[in-house]
Amino acid sequence: MRFTIPVKPRTKKNHMQLVTLKTGRQMMLPSKAYKEFEKQVLNYVAENPLIIKSTEEFKLPIEEKINLKGLFYKEKDYKSDLAGYLQALQDALVKAGVIKDDNHKIIETTDGSRVFLDRDNPRIEVEITKISV
Repeated sequence: MRFTIPVKPRTKKNHMQLVTLKTGRQMMLPSKAYKEFEKQVLNYVAENPLIIKSTEEFKLPIEEKINLKGLFYKEKDYKSDLAGYLQALQDALVKAGVIKDDNHKIIETTDGSRVFLDRDNPRIEVEITKISV
């Protein structure tokens, strides 16, 4: 299964905000930038059911062992964290119902994932392949 999500890649952990609850306890919440990223991914999945759909190979949500390859094309040339991009993508795909969970029993590997620069066309290219046992 291959598809391209036309959004600017964002990480979850580098875009957190510290909030203080009424109890005085502090906690970390996703930032507005991450929430917008997640919203864009969810909208893309909802608006493109023919691109991201159940097939003979995969029934959604995916519950079997897979390799989730993400090619992240960012818009600016700044230091970035591949693990952070992968975490954000995994969490968004789980929330969108593409993958059942992002634990190691389903997403066994992220082989081939990389970060690139494309100032004119930031995006995430996703490839999901089954892992034979």
